[in-house]
Amino acid sequence: MQIVERYVPLRTSLLAIRSETVNDEFRVVFEPIPGLGEIGNVVAEIALGTVKNIIDATVASNSPCQSILFSMSEPSHAALSRELLGCEVLYGQSWTGISLNYSEVLNPLSHRDALVMSEALSICQRDLERLESNHSIAARLERLLLKSKQGEFPNQHVCAQTLNMTPRTFHRRLRENGTSYRDVLNKVRCRLAHEYLKMMHLGVKETAYLLGYGDIANFRRAFTRWYGFPPSKL
Repeated sequence: MQIVERYVPLRTSLLAIRSETVNDEFRVVFEPIPGLGEIGNVVAEIALGTVKNIIDATVASNSPCQSILFSMSEPSHAALSRELLGCEVLYGQSWTGISLNYSEVLNPLSHRDALVMSEALSICQRDLERLESNHSIAARLERLLLKSKQGEFPNQHVCAQTLNMTPRTFHRRLRENGTSYRDVLNKVRCRLAHEYLKMMHLGVKETAYLLGYGDIANFRRAFTRWYGFPPSKL
């Protein structure tokens, strides 16, 4: 779960995952980003199913998952969810995530292919270092923008202040990296647009709003410039 927590942000910016221990219960908590509305529930369902599959595939014996909890109200497809997830599924709870017995979490894992695991972690770590590198102001700016509230990307002056630089130094460092604030912002918007439209099946209007476009036509033009075709074709 520590590996999942650390590297999930490399694949999606729509939710965060953290683990905690409460008495004899080990919790894997899923927190979709604010502002997604009903889409946040879909994100949580997909992520929960994926992580439970990881847990079940890692543990050789019966699944240690005691129950899966959702803060949302029980949906019409609840029976299907219970069938697919294969454990107790509760709705209308105070948190969303997976509940495991702490004593079972402490059991050693069965032998796995250490070489494959090592290579997979190496790939993830290289991607993470690319985003976190203190030597790349562009990577730091990209990460800052990805963590912003949907539809409200901070401007250049705010970004410079957050990164402890003067606006002039901020601009110069980006130029030395061969980029600019606008280039990095467009890169982030391009990435998120694909994620929202293709993976989360959001509409063009909702995606434009989440990316900070007041005019849908401007978003359509930008998307066509990035991908060579309009968002309706994705």
